[in-house]
Amino acid sequence: MLNSAPSIKIRSFLQVAPYLARRGVSPIEFFQRLGISPNIFQDPDAWLPRVLCFHVANEMVAATQDRFGGAHVGNMTELRSLGMWGKSILKSADVAHACEVAAANASMLHQGSSVRLITEGRTARIVYRFTGRCEMDPRQFIYGSLAVLRKVPLMAGEPSAIRVHLAAPRARGDDALEECLGPNIEMGAAHDMIEFDRALLDMPLQNQVDEASKVTESLRSTVGAAGLLVERLSHHRQLKLKAIAKGMGMSARTLQRRLKYCGVDFEDLLDETRRGEALRLIYEGEHKMTEIAYRVGYSDPAHFTRAFKRWTGTAPSRFPGDLQ
Repeated sequence: MLNSAPSIKIRSFLQVAPYLARRGVSPIEFFQRLGISPNIFQDPDAWLPRVLCFHVANEMVAATQDRFGGAHVGNMTELRSLGMWGKSILKSADVAHACEVAAANASMLHQGSSVRLITEGRTARIVYRFTGRCEMDPRQFIYGSLAVLRKVPLMAGEPSAIRVHLAAPRARGDDALEECLGPNIEMGAAHDMIEFDRALLDMPLQNQVDEASKVTESLRSTVGAAGLLVERLSHHRQLKLKAIAKGMGMSARTLQRRLKYCGVDFEDLLDETRRGEALRLIYEGEHKMTEIAYRVGYSDPAHFTRAFKRWTGTAPSRFPGDLQ
């Protein structure tokens, strides 16, 4: 069922974390600063309001000083990481069917956007736009979406036959977009779209193996580790890196390497998981502090109180004041 307000599925921008890490920005600190718990990424198929997603994208650009950050995030996104939308595309026999699937099922990822496949003469176009009024500048999501959509005809193996049209006006430094969108870019266009030679539609799909595959594996492991930590919080002895890695069927070294690729330190992830769960339980208003301490992995309530003061600046019994 579609949400009443325009929304975007979380898995559409999971790659924000490794992108931030590459730019020297801590993903956990970044989302904390925006008032968003990284725990929301444990459910990549959940929906977030479009306006919040635009806000995250614009703050990401401000934090990294990279005005094409959205394009880089899209370039790091592998089709198979995009759930049923991406998997359906990859099952297609040829580029024509892949493009049709991509356009017809856009609402699987973006509710409040439109993707149309138009064939005319010797060209085919994938036209992308947001519907309704955009409360914030959507440019970064447009860059990212076109970087992803470009990967569909790119599976024909003919990158020179693909062109990207952007409605954004030309500005100094636009050449940097070529890294993510290829060399054939037109700025100040009538529509945001991918245009390519119609002959590509009849070509079979070719497997594209690039660095995005590494991003997908690292993100999957990070999300899995976060979810397992939540499940095991009350089991104090099962919260070590080695135990979590074993529960995921990999070595501690592999898990640590994948977390690092996403800019996440295991101890920081554990600490943030405890913080998020503790706040959730307090807001429920149905649990004693000693019970909350135990449920988030502290056998000694005094240790929990010290951690909570570090998280919030106040004791758990005094937080939040308006609930007392």
